[in-house]
Amino acid sequence: MRTIRYLLFAVLLLLPATVFAQEVRRDSVKVFFRQGKSQFDPVFQDNVWRLTEFSNKVKRLQRDSTARIEHVRIIGSASPEGTHEINLRLTHERARSILEYLHPYLEFDENACEVVLNELDWDFLGALVREDGKVPSQDAVLRMIGARDLDGLKKNQAAWNYMLNRLFPEMRSTVVDFEYMAIATEEVEVPPYVVEVEPQRDSVPPLRTYSPPPLPDDDDFALDITEEEPGRSFYLKTNLPLWALFDANLGIEFELGRHMSVSVPVIYSALNWITPNTRFRCLGTQPELRFWLFDDFHGPFIAAHGTFGLYNVSLTSMDYRIQDRDGRTPTYGAGLNAGWKFRLDRNRADRWGLELSAGLGYLHLDFDRFVNVENGPYVSSGVEEYFGPDHASIAITYRFGR
Repeated sequence: MRTIRYLLFAVLLLLPATVFAQEVRRDSVKVFFRQGKSQFDPVFQDNVWRLTEFSNKVKRLQRDSTARIEHVRIIGSASPEGTHEINLRLTHERARSILEYLHPYLEFDENACEVVLNELDWDFLGALVREDGKVPSQDAVLRMIGARDLDGLKKNQAAWNYMLNRLFPEMRSTVVDFEYMAIATEEVEVPPYVVEVEPQRDSVPPLRTYSPPPLPDDDDFALDITEEEPGRSFYLKTNLPLWALFDANLGIEFELGRHMSVSVPVIYSALNWITPNTRFRCLGTQPELRFWLFDDFHGPFIAAHGTFGLYNVSLTSMDYRIQDRDGRTPTYGAGLNAGWKFRLDRNRADRWGLELSAGLGYLHLDFDRFVNVENGPYVSSGVEEYFGPDHASIAITYRFGR
């Protein structure tokens, strides 16, 4: 009888002394995108820090024997300024780009993954408007949001422009939502009749308790992210007022970084303007190094420019025709200018733009004078230093690339 009681005591000790309660928990992270972009940019809006911190949490869950990932939901969303077709494509591409980006770092069953396209989250937009408090015509805007009246919102130009700059960036996002099952343990009291048994100390093996290994530092799970720059774009452009002077012109602009670009126009004309003694012939360029206040290359910019060109100029009211000395002494100079680029795409595809700019500068002119008649004779030569307006542009632009 004594032997049976010893065996019973040993079995009770070796059985798990806990019961398990399961609890469903969730954790999520929001990743932001640039306007009109679906490519994930780790360095935009501090995406890299939020995503790394979230990844560390999920990694620890995957190493924890008391928890398991049950479901992964990727929710893509867009801001309302795009068309239905563009927003639908953007939300899908944003959700898939995050899923593909995370998968090498966080191993999970793709069958447990759900991609949700939340093209336009009206409730979230309403919450942003209520929290802001500075949206023009706030009450009217909230009524239109409640009625899902997108056309009405667009007609309220003041409110639309405010939301475009202040609120819509919060909506260009993808939410990664992990749902996992946490197994909590609860100690169970030993039945009283077991306590009455007093076996010899060496006759029963000691109860072994499991102690999980210490968690490594978060750096062990940090995402291998390099700060890659997004794909570059370049632009073709033409200055409309120069065409009115019969000056053909075409420019190209390259993005150099998030706020820098270089623009190089070429201007050429070999025609008289209206009458034989009215002309603005030239072959030249005025390259600019631009700094943009916003990183989407729209809105205000300031620039430094240089000027280099051959010229042959006369007006009906002028007694003399002015030409660079010997036809091969170009003018040169430098200056500063400022401008603003507007989007012309109604659907915010960000291809066509209108660019206005003006500037001041210095020009060195070394020229010959001729009587302002057809084949007029040479009169004299001169050198002048000019300070004043030297740049004006109303340009149509078209963007290529991402």
